[in-house]
Amino acid sequence: MSIWKRSLLYIKTHKFRSILLLFTLTVIASGMLIGLTVWQGSREGMQDLKETYGNSFKVTAIIPQTADDTRLWEQTGNVPGFIQYYYKGSKVDDELVRKIREVEGVTAYNKEYTLLLTYLPEIDLVDGLHTYFEKIDQAEGYPEEDLVKSWIVKSQNELKGCTDSSLLPYFRSNSLELIEGDPIREGDYRKILISDRVAEDNHLQVGDQIRVTELDEVKIMEMSSKEARKLEELPELVETFFTIAGIFHVNTSQYITELTPESDIADNFMFIDIDSVTEIYRENGAYYGEPLDPIYTATFFVDDPARTDEIIADVKQIPGVTWSDYELEVESSMYESALTPLENISRIMMFLLIFLLAVCILLLILVLRIWIGARKKEVGILISIGETRGRVRSQIFLEGGLLLLAALILAAGITFWGGNWIGNTLLDQMNRQQTKTLQVDPIENPATIEELEEMNEQFQLRSEAELVETLSCQLEASELLTGSVLLYLALGFAVWLETRRILRNRLKEILG
Repeated sequence: MSIWKRSLLYIKTHKFRSILLLFTLTVIASGMLIGLTVWQGSREGMQDLKETYGNSFKVTAIIPQTADDTRLWEQTGNVPGFIQYYYKGSKVDDELVRKIREVEGVTAYNKEYTLLLTYLPEIDLVDGLHTYFEKIDQAEGYPEEDLVKSWIVKSQNELKGCTDSSLLPYFRSNSLELIEGDPIREGDYRKILISDRVAEDNHLQVGDQIRVTELDEVKIMEMSSKEARKLEELPELVETFFTIAGIFHVNTSQYITELTPESDIADNFMFIDIDSVTEIYRENGAYYGEPLDPIYTATFFVDDPARTDEIIADVKQIPGVTWSDYELEVESSMYESALTPLENISRIMMFLLIFLLAVCILLLILVLRIWIGARKKEVGILISIGETRGRVRSQIFLEGGLLLLAALILAAGITFWGGNWIGNTLLDQMNRQQTKTLQVDPIENPATIEELEEMNEQFQLRSEAELVETLSCQLEASELLTGSVLLYLALGFAVWLETRRILRNRLKEILG
């Protein structure tokens, strides 16, 4: 009789043992296939995030915190109270940008710099810290000449300069969404983006102009609040008119209190072209001593996220650049929080797969020990009539293999039916945990410098990718094949280990 017929006959005549092994293998195979599909789904989700948000690296010049080193810093200007320093060290300049853009794989770039607190005399910003201070001063009845000039500061705002606003983290993560007009593009001049809320409050639309000025801080400091209010216009250094190129909407919630500075409120964000930033910075610097260029940062984008590290290595081979003066970092901050739940799922599934494989081997050893132990005489008879030890092993492996095949068919059906639900339920739990981790109790009355810094961080708008909400956990042929190979290897190892205990004995010992 062939080993196929003997295997089928044994399974048929020992139904209880066969059903028990079939059930055990089905449970293990189901866990294995579900684990593989959820693991693969999490890996695909991670890859999608990286391809969408992880295709860039940032280049920043390492600037010393003090200006003591005269090899790097040179003092310019002679305006009392406004010491100006010119940085002579390595910078992210147009020449460096050009060299990096010539590296194969670099597709685009965005140069950035933020102008601090320019004055917008005709614009009402969303109320924040300085509006709150002004109300307190007025309510307390202070003499006008003693009032802090909050009414000036509340109309000052940061202008965020860029080469291409669509490449900024805010817009790439959809925290801010352009709803009218066009983004800031390379080559634009005196163009600005504002929020829909500021546009509505000030009755502005695309194509209108906004007046932006740099105030003469020296003269402002010398005036009392009363004297400054009497002036029809405050003393200005630079006056610029910007055309509204586009209007954006803030899609994400932001923690805002009366202590939130106006410039930190997302609805007050304003973006302008980098050439205008440079021009204003130079004109302002010229007043205090010497026209200077801003110290930019730049983000570069690559055609293949998988090659980002390789492309950075190529960039560092550019001759004539002292790379120790720069930081080159993969820009991963946008999607790190969204990546965490997927990484946790991947780790859990990998642990589950290893655990199930170990359990599978252990259970098969125990079941086969009982199975084979009860068949010692049968094994001895087969050997005595001329069967080789290899064919005896093959028969036992075949019996288990047929049951494993049936278990895999059942497990595939279970995985097809429940894999998606299990994977997305787990993702939902991981997302809830991540959201809870990111939530912190707001600090409203900081008592230390550390608490003050932490409070300021709470005000910042997070330009992060949204958490992945669904995973594709459908069983694929590759996962079924991988699971089958692993389980058949486990079965083969268990059969070899247990049959070895018997077949290494002599025939007389087996039959005895």
